[in-house]
Amino acid sequence: MKNFERAYYEHYRTLWAIAVKMLGDEPAAEDVLQDVFTAYYQQSREDGRIRNPKSWLARATVHKCSDVIAYRSRYVEIEQVANTVCEDDTLTKKLQLSDLQKILAQLSDKERQLAVLYSEGFSYREIADITQMRFTSVGKTLSRIMNKLYDILKSMNYEMPK
Repeated sequence: MKNFERAYYEHYRTLWAIAVKMLGDEPAAEDVLQDVFTAYYQQSREDGRIRNPKSWLARATVHKCSDVIAYRSRYVEIEQVANTVCEDDTLTKKLQLSDLQKILAQLSDKERQLAVLYSEGFSYREIADITQMRFTSVGKTLSRIMNKLYDILKSMNYEMPK
């Protein structure tokens, strides 16, 4: 139980940020984390101890968010997802979230996962472990994603450094 509590308090904020960035919806992110931590608790009770809790939790969060996104794409219009915001956000934050969702919607699921993990400060090694990519491919793939994001932002009339 102590390992579970430690993992919860150490990793909740990072996992929450990943889920909110991927889903653009705080209540859905909270639902995802509830499912992830429930699965983590059950897995740790069955196997005793999970070797790398941070990677295990991040991988589970990314996969659960991908499941939610896939479900939404079948049953919800993309505009509804892109315009989902928290009630207490300012107008500026709403516009930023809306733009972020539009930008992320232009990436593939794998690209979105990598971009969000990278933005949350995960190392290349951790990203490779979470996404089950080869470590040697992470840097080049992220470079391509960053170039794609640069082009997307430029097309949305954002001022981009040269």
